[in-house]
Amino acid sequence: MVEKYYEKRLAEAKEELNLLQKKVNDVSTYRLLAIVAAAVLFYFLLKTSLLITLAVGIGVLLGFYQLVKYHDSVTDQFNLQKVMLDVIENEINILNGGSSVYDDGERFENPKHRYSGDLDVFGDFSLYHKINRAKTEEGTTALARKFLESPVASEISEAHESVKELAEKDVWRQQFQASLFELKKTETEGLTGLEQPPVLKMEWLISLYPVLKWVLPLGLVAAFYFGSVTAGTICLFAFLGLHFGLSGMNKELTEPYYYKLKGISRELGYYHQASLLILNENWQSKVLKKAFELLPTDTGEKDPILSFQRITKKIEMKDNQLSAFFLYLFSPFDLVEMIRLRKWVNAHPDFFKRIFEAIGQFEVYTSLGTLAFNEKEWTYPEIKTGDRVVIKAKSVGHPLMKNAVCNDFELKETNRLTLITGSNMSGKSTFLRTTGCNILLAYAGAPVFAKQFELTDQIQLFAYMRIKDSLQENASTFKAEIDRIRLLLDAMKNEPKALILVDEMLRGTNSEDKLKGSIAFLEEVIAANAFAMVATHDLRTTEMTTKYPNSVNNFYFEYDSKDGELSFDYQLKEGVCKSFNASELLRSVGLKV
Repeated sequence: MVEKYYEKRLAEAKEELNLLQKKVNDVSTYRLLAIVAAAVLFYFLLKTSLLITLAVGIGVLLGFYQLVKYHDSVTDQFNLQKVMLDVIENEINILNGGSSVYDDGERFENPKHRYSGDLDVFGDFSLYHKINRAKTEEGTTALARKFLESPVASEISEAHESVKELAEKDVWRQQFQASLFELKKTETEGLTGLEQPPVLKMEWLISLYPVLKWVLPLGLVAAFYFGSVTAGTICLFAFLGLHFGLSGMNKELTEPYYYKLKGISRELGYYHQASLLILNENWQSKVLKKAFELLPTDTGEKDPILSFQRITKKIEMKDNQLSAFFLYLFSPFDLVEMIRLRKWVNAHPDFFKRIFEAIGQFEVYTSLGTLAFNEKEWTYPEIKTGDRVVIKAKSVGHPLMKNAVCNDFELKETNRLTLITGSNMSGKSTFLRTTGCNILLAYAGAPVFAKQFELTDQIQLFAYMRIKDSLQENASTFKAEIDRIRLLLDAMKNEPKALILVDEMLRGTNSEDKLKGSIAFLEEVIAANAFAMVATHDLRTTEMTTKYPNSVNNFYFEYDSKDGELSFDYQLKEGVCKSFNASELLRSVGLKV
């Protein structure tokens, strides 16, 4: 079972975390011992030769720098492993019926959309919420688009290949999710339009420092060695004064830009980890190869983000007073890096746009691949081409219901108007949503909740199931229903592959007008040669099968009553429901019906 797999992965991840914790503690101890040893060494060396002391000092500083880098690397691994626990625990929580920590897509909800509100596409415990494992703005938006499009068969087939490929890379998917898991803001998306770093005062002099930074230390050593401590000290403070002076002279120009860059290297760290994971893997499917090729690798770095991140990290070191003091000995380092940054931005104008798009695409297929991995009993649909709506489903269930009852169903020309009757709570609305949600999954490239699911491509879904009034727009429920009917009538005339899902239409008016309006609407479906699945309590509509035997068919759900208790089998049957339970339900709450 999938739950067992994740429990095992969680145990392995915890064990790895403990090992990394020990390594972090050990390296911290080594750093402390190195500082003590260096202090003792300098104490004795100062009694011998200043030149030897400087040479050893430089060696000690370089060694300590490498130790600090290693400590940072191990700490990053430790922090990433901690996040891995959160990733795995989130999967366990979802499988147990809990809510995902990922974005539920509520911001993509549009009450006037032709089906998203009716089919629970966005929002808490929605189709999007069940599937989404994206953190970036590009990824979450691209996944939302997947549920709002009706692609052609070839595009769906390519998507299936990508989902299948990523479904098999379970550890890679979890590492990829962990790399972006703590990304809480998307300010880095603004880097796609990064403004030009400012032109500096005395830039001609600052531009010489890539060479001067090697000359100045030699001059400083020479001043101490061939001159005196006093001469060396004067040179030291002269260099510091010049470099701090250049920095201060440009402060008004640089500070606003520094503020924009502040923290970017940390945010870019998430993208850095994600892009490395993509670059270090071999991809076979066409869509993933194309996304892989988006990553810019013409920067001379295996990791395309690293060169930019190195520059911004060096600039941020100006906020560390101890580091800044030593760095300003050799150059106005922040200004030097600012010039490098301008050259870098000019050389790579679409750099971040490509990275965000590539990572976003992998987030989409990682999300769908995780669904395929978690729902191993689901199947990939067979997508056909054709100019009419055809759906053939065996054991199809609602993808948001853990223990859904499954049904067989076929939609074709002989029942292009499918009427579904049944008592309250018997499963009519759920079945309509079952059909709609599985179509959306199929078109997104995901597996569907069925043993077999065939359908034609480019079906245009329209739904009339969850109509609400609007105080803001001063619209009653009936007005909202009229607007939706207008939308559906237009769809019948203009969309040759429209599929309309209707659940008890015209609730906002009296029963007589409701019946007249419902029959008139169904007649329009027949006249337009359209496809519709309509759930209704009104048995008089089911008489249309007599008038249109080659286009209309009746199906129903029923209930059973024993000792005052109602039970439902939620099985779809052909024919018309004869028993309704509204009176029994009302009596059960105390009304004398």
